[in-house]
This record gives sequence, structure tokens and C-alpha cells, in this order.
Amino acid sequence: MGEAANTTEGFNNHITIDVKSLSNSLVQSLGDKLENLSPLSIKCSICRLPVQLRERNEKSFTPREISIGPLHHNNENLKHMELHKLRLLKDFLSRSKASLFDCVQLLKKKELQLRNCYADPIEFDSDKFIEIILVDAAFILELLFRNNISDLQDQCYYDHFFCGPWKLRFIKTDMLLLENQVPFFVIEDLLSLVRLRSDIPIKDDVRRSAIKLTYEFFKRKLNLSDMEDFDIEEKVGEREIQHFVDFARICYVPQELPGKNKLKCTSMPSATKLHEAGVKFKVKKSGNPFDIKFKDGVMEISPLRIKDATEIILRNIIAYERCHLHDNYVNDYVFILDRLVDTARDVEILIYCGIIESKLSGTQEVASTINKLSPGITMARRRFYFTDLCEKVNDYYKVPWHKWRVTLKEDYFSNPWAIISVVAAISLLVLTVVQTSYAVISYYY
Repeated sequence: MGEAANTTEGFNNHITIDVKSLSNSLVQSLGDKLENLSPLSIKCSICRLPVQLRERNEKSFTPREISIGPLHHNNENLKHMELHKLRLLKDFLSRSKASLFDCVQLLKKKELQLRNCYADPIEFDSDKFIEIILVDAAFILELLFRNNISDLQDQCYYDHFFCGPWKLRFIKTDMLLLENQVPFFVIEDLLSLVRLRSDIPIKDDVRRSAIKLTYEFFKRKLNLSDMEDFDIEEKVGEREIQHFVDFARICYVPQELPGKNKLKCTSMPSATKLHEAGVKFKVKKSGNPFDIKFKDGVMEISPLRIKDATEIILRNIIAYERCHLHDNYVNDYVFILDRLVDTARDVEILIYCGIIESKLSGTQEVASTINKLSPGITMARRRFYFTDLCEKVNDYYKVPWHKWRVTLKEDYFSNPWAIISVVAAISLLVLTVVQTSYAVISYYY
């Protein structure tokens, strides 16, 4: 019995010693992790998207031609562009007359600020991280410069470099993905080296030049051709541009926003039903691509061009709003658009009115593109931008007279012969009443 007790005591002591040792090791290990943990900055504006957003359409968020920034740098499917990016870095250095040392030093000083722009931990060490940012940012700037090339020989080289203009279209789309970004201030900083080497020390010109170059590069992709340079500068104002997705959103959102209110009813009649109720659709020419108003039976909507990349661009802007902003204007706008477009007939009405311009194969494909955006959209019903618009539209639609007036117009006043028939019938009815009245009066008198 004594031996058994001693063994148990020794066994228990052995366990106690191991537990203490393991606890100290765990405390040390966890303490080191906490010590080295970098704080999450409020400046972060680039992140890997949540599964709930990606699972509905993975292709809308994953680059297929080129990686920009650190999040997709190790994607093997995109390695073929790394050599091209280095070529453009070399051309950028030659054009700007800036030394490679100057560029590296500039970014090294802002490494912490750069890392803080990404919500996810960056796995690369300092040198590799700076290399990625420099190569990608210089590549972007060289693209922006070459976009303004007017010399035919240089333009032929430009197209040959990318195997024709189609390749560049796909690259532009990849450059508008939220996970595929570098901070916009890097573009401005590297551009400042070009400006300084060109003996133009005016600091404000760097920002204006960066905005103008970005606008000229993306204006066709983002359907901004109707806007002028001064419109973009006025819209941007003093606002800090985070990256190209943020730039696109700034261009799309009107300067004067409607008030946010609680949305009581999420339903709204489609364009076809509204048309049947007498609502008139008009093109709104306000300079704001995503603008919509309703007043006295007239719905004014800014022209909307639907292309292959439209869904991708809108999904990434909406994802940006949901992950980094407390403002959901584009999300709410697409929600209204989805309510208006339910079938191909709705698209036909909006195309006829000049509101929708499509480069897709047919009206059904346009309707499907808009409807596919809806499942990925959520809204803050207590802070919805278009509450007043929805209520006005629904109230108008509920008035029976509006439908009756349209029916009367279409059935009885749609052409001159129909009008003549109605007038003749009314005249005959009036004459009959007069004749009957005269006969009754004659009988009594």
C-alpha cells in the first residue's frame, strides 16, 4: 500500500511539474504573439473579402490577368505578367529620370502607412513588400502615361506590348478589383518624383495630375465619358482617394445625396407596371452617373451603360461599401435598379427611353446581369437613401385613376381614327339625350 501511495504521489508530482512548464511556455509564446501584433489601423481600405460575398460570384473578385498589390502576388496564374511589370518599371524610371534608390527610399519611409492600408496581415518581409508596391505602382503610372500617347509608332508599340487592345481591357478590369489595389497616395508620391525631376515644384499639381491621369485611363471602362475634367475635380475636391475602387465610387455618387430614412416597404413596381400606370421615364442629365429622381409621375434616371465588366465593377464597389464604409449609396441604388428591372420587357422600356444602353447580346442578358447583383445586396433599412422615392412611387401606383387614364388613352385615343370614333360616339350620345329630353318636354307642354 505504501509503495502504491508513493508511486501515485510521484505520478501526481510529475504531472504538476509538466503543467507548470507547459503553462510557462504557453504564456511566453502567446505573450510574444501579442507583443508583435500590429494594431489594426482605421486607415485600412483594402482587404480580402468575406466568404459570404465571394461565394456568390468568385470570378467578380479574383484577378485573371494581373496581380496588383500583395494580396494576390503569389497567384501562379498571374506570374506571366511579372516580367512585363518589370519592363514598365524600367521605362518609368527612364521617363521620370528618378533613380531606383529614390523610389525605394520614398516607399521605405512610408512602409508602416502602406501596411496599415491592408486589413489582412502581409506575409512578406520589408524588402519584398516594398518591391511589390514599387513594381506595381510604377507599372500603373507607366500605363497612365502611355494612355496619353499620341505618336502612332509609340501607340503601335503600346498595343504590341499587351498583345493588342483586348488584353488591356482585361487588365483594366483587374485594376478595379478591391483585393487588387495599391493605395492611391503611392501613385501621387511616385508622380511627385516625376514632377520634381521636371522642375515643376507646385505640389497641388501632383494631385490634380494623378486625378486627371486616372480619369483619362478609366473613363471609358467606367462610362465617365460624359463627364468633364472639372466635374471630376469638383467631385473629388479635398477628399482623400483610397484607391481605384474608391475613385470609381466617388465618380458615381452624386454630390447632393438624398436624405436617409427608414424604409417601411421593400417592394416597388417594375418599369413595365409603372409604365402601365402612366409613369414617364426620362433621361436625367445631371453629370452624375448614378442619379435617380421621381416627381409628379415622372422618373428621371441618369444614363446607364451595361457592359461585360459592369457586374464586376458594381460588385466590387458594393463590397467596398460594406467592408470599409458606413455609406451604402451604390448598394441602395442597385437595389432600386433591381426593383425596376425584373424581365426583358422592363429593359426594353428603359432602352426605348434612352436610360439603358447595352453592349450585351440581348435584353434578357441585361435583366439577368442586374438581377444577379440582387442576392449579394443587403441594405440598412433604417438608413436607406431612396425611402422617399419608394414611397412616392408606391403611392402614385396605388391611385386607380392613373391606370384608367392610360387605358383610356391607349384604347380610345391611340390614333386619329380612334379619336374620331370616340368623338362620334359621344356626339351621338349627346344628340340622343337632347332628342329624348326634347320629346319629353314636348309631351308635357
